[in-house]
Amino acid sequence: MILRLWEVVVPVMVLINAKTSTAREEDESKENIIDSDFEKVQYVDPIRNDFISEMKDRYNDKNILNHYDFVIVGASPTGCVLANRLTENPEWKVLLLEAGERENMFVKVPVFAAYMQSTSYNWGYLAEPQNYSCWGMKDQRCAMPRGKGLGGSTLINYMMYVRGNRHDFDNWAAKGNPGWSYEDVLPYFKKSEKSFLNTSNCYHGSDGPLDVRFVPHRTEMSRIFINGLQEMGLPQVDYDGEHQLGASFLHSNLRNGQRLSASTAYLDPVLERPNLHILTNSRATKVLIDPKTKRAYGVEFIRDKKRYGVLANKEVILSAGGLQSPQLLMLSGIGPSEHLKNVGVAVVQDLPVGKVLYDHIYFTGLTFVTETKNFTLHANRVLTLKMFGKYLQGDGTLTIPGGVEVIGFINTQNSSRDAVPDIELFFVNGSPASDHGSAIRRGLRLKNGVYETYRSLESGDMDAFGVNLVLLHPKSRGYMELKNSNPFQWPKFYTNFLKEDEDVATILRGIKRVLKIVDTPIMKKYGVKLHNVPLPTCAREKYGTDDYWRCAIRTLCTSMYHQTATCKMGPSTDPEAVVSPELQVHGISNLRVADVGVVPVTFSGHPVAIAYMIGEKLSDIINEYWQKRSSG
Repeated sequence: MILRLWEVVVPVMVLINAKTSTAREEDESKENIIDSDFEKVQYVDPIRNDFISEMKDRYNDKNILNHYDFVIVGASPTGCVLANRLTENPEWKVLLLEAGERENMFVKVPVFAAYMQSTSYNWGYLAEPQNYSCWGMKDQRCAMPRGKGLGGSTLINYMMYVRGNRHDFDNWAAKGNPGWSYEDVLPYFKKSEKSFLNTSNCYHGSDGPLDVRFVPHRTEMSRIFINGLQEMGLPQVDYDGEHQLGASFLHSNLRNGQRLSASTAYLDPVLERPNLHILTNSRATKVLIDPKTKRAYGVEFIRDKKRYGVLANKEVILSAGGLQSPQLLMLSGIGPSEHLKNVGVAVVQDLPVGKVLYDHIYFTGLTFVTETKNFTLHANRVLTLKMFGKYLQGDGTLTIPGGVEVIGFINTQNSSRDAVPDIELFFVNGSPASDHGSAIRRGLRLKNGVYETYRSLESGDMDAFGVNLVLLHPKSRGYMELKNSNPFQWPKFYTNFLKEDEDVATILRGIKRVLKIVDTPIMKKYGVKLHNVPLPTCAREKYGTDDYWRCAIRTLCTSMYHQTATCKMGPSTDPEAVVSPELQVHGISNLRVADVGVVPVTFSGHPVAIAYMIGEKLSDIINEYWQKRSSG
């Protein structure tokens, strides 16, 4: 009898990670200390107090100092790159502050990606209820997962490496951001990358810290699917190369069949550098800024229920992520002046922080069933002792990132090879019920009635797979703001998903394109059919009509977790800009934002690849800046 490990693994994972997403929703304001206790916490002033004896570097027992050349807030992918590259200069002392922990062994298992969103490695944010979308989610609130720990969202993402389209970066530069065109940033993508994709072109690097590989295991259904796309006219391509339109087996950040986090890639090789100090479980609450000179000079943070300050001789760099960095700026008095006054924060610099929020909109409503047996993934077949043994050898189904094996890019209105894609397709090997409702359902926050439409697929007797669609360039854009001045309260996120009807129309065109796959010869051979159980929210519409699909889109669209533009890059003349092309906060000296929150455009890729690129490029910008200062 096969031991079904999922019956053991899932409860153990929840226990080890301590908090499920439900618990976090109920206790969002008490992560480290009770709300009312914040102002009572002891503040240790770095100028008047010596706390060297109180703190040690988590990894090498190094004494923590009162001051550093650079204080980096957040071990996001960009933060990890900066910690690595800036400490290449032995004269610079760098402190990396991170609110979370180091990854555990479960984080490393690629197929557990969906489970990670229900652990303490996720900040657990929720968007505010929206009228236009998230109809199928509890309380009509979509989840907005963000990684918490050394490596940021590379601890909970699906390990997909997707840079984007040449046009995206050229558009970025054209908006008044010299140095960010495709030709400018390509060398930094290559610098970060160690490619194992068997490509010999000029688009990939071979010596970087970040492995980019195909997933070591391929299922039979993934091969069938990619053949079906080819029969539809979608060629196999290197989507990180010259042309993006087409399909490919996934480019992933894996090493030896395990998740490769930003921490493993960029921090582990340099932990013994004496000029790099890392503090985990340290929650930054404020950037220290001189209100007269408008110079950032340090960071306030909470650790072990004590409030500390640490000084930065050269720069404070916020790399906390597209949702946390803008929150920190606003808590520090940098943001829309009227809003800051309303929540009781003293204004230091009036800037449009959080006024723009882009995110990729993700439709999960296409599930297909087949006449095959055991061609697709299901917990009963994946989480077994046999598969665990293969995983230990760097192979097998446990190495598949959350079940995603194939991705494709289409333009629903332009088939030109050089067109910019408007829809991304994911082949997900399994259904929302393939894990018995234990992770995907919870991660998507599906209402009971919506999940019931997949209940018949729980047993695994019938093979099933999904094709999920990503709207790459949404017209709808949201915003975020503080709930109040307490740093332990979530901000409010207003996504405005699908507010613009044009977004619904684009996804609908994508759905119609995907549905044609059942008519391809190879799909007919294996009896592929749409799982056509109507959604209860759309019962008044005739199944399969445009009106039904429009309703389904508003029911099952959620966040792709690709939040950007909250600290938008642009020249000082741009009314939406927060940081300059050098990532310096406008009007504040010695303060930069370095994460995907600065990206000023929608893009055809995934933010993690861009985050690594930003770190590599900013490292050179900072080095050049301070070399000029020292020689001038």
